[in-house]
Amino acid sequence: MSLRICNFNHIDRAYGCTVAAAVAVEVRRRLVEALPATSHVMSGGADTLLASIGHGRDPDAESEAVEALFPVWLASFCSATLGRPIATEAGPLSVWLSGDWAVGGREGEQIFPFGGPSIGHEADAAALYRADMALAVDVLPMLLAPRDGGTTESGRSLVLYWQPVIDGSGSGAVLYHEALCRLCDADGATGSPGPLLLALERLGFVCALDRYVVSAVIDELEAAPGVTLAANVSAQSLSCTQSWSEILARLERRPDIARRLVWEITETALVADMNRAVAFVSRVKSLGCRIAIDDFGVGFASIRQLLIFLPDIIKIDRLFLDRATLSVRDAGIFRQLVELARSFGAEVVAEGIETPTQAEFVRSCGASWQQGYLHARPSLTRLWRRGWVALAQPPGTAR
Repeated sequence: MSLRICNFNHIDRAYGCTVAAAVAVEVRRRLVEALPATSHVMSGGADTLLASIGHGRDPDAESEAVEALFPVWLASFCSATLGRPIATEAGPLSVWLSGDWAVGGREGEQIFPFGGPSIGHEADAAALYRADMALAVDVLPMLLAPRDGGTTESGRSLVLYWQPVIDGSGSGAVLYHEALCRLCDADGATGSPGPLLLALERLGFVCALDRYVVSAVIDELEAAPGVTLAANVSAQSLSCTQSWSEILARLERRPDIARRLVWEITETALVADMNRAVAFVSRVKSLGCRIAIDDFGVGFASIRQLLIFLPDIIKIDRLFLDRATLSVRDAGIFRQLVELARSFGAEVVAEGIETPTQAEFVRSCGASWQQGYLHARPSLTRLWRRGWVALAQPPGTAR
């Protein structure tokens, strides 16, 4: 087995070689503690550990068992390490581990691949990394531990607000309700998750947040039969397939839940491994879930992604609607985006509807599904528990 500290160079640059070396020592200690006593762990470089696991009396039988169970154990070890920050002289640091393994001469796939970017060379890159890490080490233990409504050491907690996507023609039909994550401070003030999301994406840790939110949305789906809900997932998270195994197992056991879950892919970060991402999206769709591309037209959301992911729903970023009111040219661009989205056979959602004029313009362009303050603001209130669920569209009925 080869175990790599994927953000070792990031830590080295941001905190210095002494801190990075101390991190490697602690990772080795935890690995030795977790493996059987017959194992042997050695250094494979500054950021890499090599381990061999000794055979028992029946090597062939043990090889079969290891081949079946070891990837699960390794993914769990990597996830647990991320959720247990390492104490250093520079403060606690979160570490992303990724593993490669082989049994009986057969190599397995990489476990817990890292999807984060390299640390930049700008003058303030190290300072930004340290600030991002300080936020991450406070939040990650809560995200990766069993959810029990807990808070971080600083008193922060995560709450879900909900906002519907409705039929703007006036029927009041609901396509689904989107879960919007908010970070609540110790004093009760609730703010945008933007800084946390961007920090975790820059660190390469955003999968932990996405998994937490999707799991919470599934909990709500289990408690509210008949409603369809959506969870946002960063495109960066699509490559880390092993971290989703528990959630995919839940959906496989409950196809009725899967059919009512929409995965909204937000593309504020690049897809690290497109082959893995495509395979993951295909797997999710095979379970009955629907895929939405969020904020289409900005960030990394492109026509290429539409061709690759074949989404069921395309959400046009509010930027284009805001600009559509400025000139005939921009209004034409919005109409063309709607036509492009419809050409993929997808439901089209216009985001950022705030005025009746905007709502009417969107309808005239052929996009009846709308989301925005005109119809409903994000709210802690679960609207489907107040009668909205009766208006919800069954999956696949609105085209």
